[in-house]
Amino acid sequence: MKNPAIKLLLTLAIVSFVFHSCKKDDKKDDQLDSQVQQFNADSQNYKGESDQADSDINNALGEIPAFGRFTTTLSSPLCGVTIDSSQIAQKILFFNFDGITPCFSPSRTRDGQIKVQLTSGTYWSDVNSILTITYNNFKVTRLSDNKSIQFNGVKTLQNVNGHNWIGFLTGTATHKYKEKALGINVTFDNGSTAVWNSARTTEWSFDSAPAVDRIVFTANGDTTINGVAAIDSWGVNRFGQAFTTHYNAPWVSNTYCGLWRPNSGQLTHLLNNASYILTLGVDQGGNPTPYQCAYGFKVQWNSSAGTIVRVFSY
Repeated sequence: MKNPAIKLLLTLAIVSFVFHSCKKDDKKDDQLDSQVQQFNADSQNYKGESDQADSDINNALGEIPAFGRFTTTLSSPLCGVTIDSSQIAQKILFFNFDGITPCFSPSRTRDGQIKVQLTSGTYWSDVNSILTITYNNFKVTRLSDNKSIQFNGVKTLQNVNGHNWIGFLTGTATHKYKEKALGINVTFDNGSTAVWNSARTTEWSFDSAPAVDRIVFTANGDTTINGVAAIDSWGVNRFGQAFTTHYNAPWVSNTYCGLWRPNSGQLTHLLNNASYILTLGVDQGGNPTPYQCAYGFKVQWNSSAGTIVRVFSY
């Protein structure tokens, strides 16, 4: 049976918040603007596909002795990927995606290449080892509507705690990573483009205290810009609008409720001189959930009609 932590890494869910949208006008000022809706979808797609690629890379490197094989026996084939190890002596691997094989849910294909190089540390499992990850026309296409997102650029991934699987499974150690990316060029299916920068930390821990064992996932922003702390991402969206996204409280979810259904957290999108606050893990009334799993999230923003609050289910 697969190690539960590796199974989690392979099946990392894409978080997709779907807002009701309409074109903003005086009569419908209590509705989210259509461009805000699209930006939110783009933001979640970018983060989701970036995280999924990290998961595949992290899992694959644990199976390759030159990068530091895990001490447990694992079986975790990647979807639609072949690995070119011709430069492994330089600690370089190329992940080549076939563009054909349907993967994950919702079903999508992946094309292009990701180059992975261990640029600091003897093994990827070492504390503070660093991977340099280069996207070369890495394209993900959703099969249901043929919508796509393509990445080009370079980011780094730091293994903060190292990989102590025994400690992880006994609850005495966590797996923590820092991701930093500057100037990732993003192209969408309609030809529009965006530029994405990101700085975030993610942490995985095993929780055996509840009645059902679960793995807990925590994410937070990891940089400060113009006095605003905990910024997760910033750049220019497909509409030419500058944006930043920062966390007011970390995102926390788990495998029991679903990684895409956070039980707590709050983030703010600053977009086009307006703020949109997303509070995660609420009940149907928009209050912090009293239950083991949350109903959804609420969005708050200001308009000419005053402060608007809407609650959405996951």
